[in-house]
Amino acid sequence: MRFIDEVYELYKGHFNGDEEDITAVVVGVLHEQTREDLLGLVEGMDEEELFHMLATYMIEVMKRKVAMEDEAFPALLMQ
Repeated sequence: MRFIDEVYELYKGHFNGDEEDITAVVVGVLHEQTREDLLGLVEGMDEEELFHMLATYMIEVMKRKVAMEDEAFPALLMQ
């Protein structure tokens, strides 16, 4: 995706391989975008990019849900 390539080129000297650095840059860049900007990025994706984006998002959301349920489960056993 061209947008990611541009962001990478702009910030590549700031990355030290730490996932937190990458997350901070991505979140910062996304916060600067409007809803229309973001929808334009999605519209510019081919089917494979769109699939991977949604798959990655859905996997991460499911992981968070499982983790939250796992954290709540021990509390339920103690009641």
